[in-house]
Amino acid sequence: MAGVPHLKELYAKYKDRGLELLAVSNEEESKIAGFVNGDKKPNYTVIRYSKIAELYGLKGWPSAWVLDAEGKVLWADHFLNKIDDAQWEKWLENLAPAKVDKELAKDLNSAVKSFDKGEIGKAMADTKKVADAATDDAVKADCDYLLALCDKHVKLFENKMKAAGDDLVAKAAVMEEGAAKLKGSEVGTKWDTEVKELKKSKTYKDTAASAEDLAKLKPTLKDLKESTARKKLEAIAKKYPDTPAGKEAAELAKDFGS
Repeated sequence: MAGVPHLKELYAKYKDRGLELLAVSNEEESKIAGFVNGDKKPNYTVIRYSKIAELYGLKGWPSAWVLDAEGKVLWADHFLNKIDDAQWEKWLENLAPAKVDKELAKDLNSAVKSFDKGEIGKAMADTKKVADAATDDAVKADCDYLLALCDKHVKLFENKMKAAGDDLVAKAAVMEEGAAKLKGSEVGTKWDTEVKELKKSKTYKDTAASAEDLAKLKPTLKDLKESTARKKLEAIAKKYPDTPAGKEAAELAKDFGS
């Protein structure tokens, strides 16, 4: 129980940034219910022990895991209070809230439903319509709040595109995903147009072709003579010198002599 105040503080601090906190207990349901509904009840979700803990390698109580949006384990130890603010900030750069966690004006019901279904572009468009017609300050404030949540999704995709660097295949994949999620909004339309143009470019086609060639070659390298492996890698590097796969092939070739 000593860690509970810290967990409540952690969740309150980062929940609006997209953090979800789930606590798993191996105690009896009645005891869990007493805790959840008691005077010091948590502000996060608590469930009874399940295979969730086993799935991530339970090594005793307490154990803690930090997972990304795809379920990949980013960190595992016993106490979350070992993680400093800088690390949380780094992880949260790639996170956006999936649900609206407070009640908003009834005028925004449709936008909230769209947001909760992951239709962020529709939520943005509906919210802007309500905002344009709103005369009540409370409704305007709720519109600003919901648009800020939507903007976090926009920034999430922008960060992923930036992280893709010169890997245009990865960047295009992120842009397509973002365009689909932001469909109906100005930014969604913009990304849809940009990715279509990007995929027509020679640079994109070279990036995709070199990645495919290298992916096919890699599994065979161990079975080839060193000289043959080197020549095949150098051929990719020479043909596609400015692509990520071309640069990787050049580095790999160094491992096969000269």
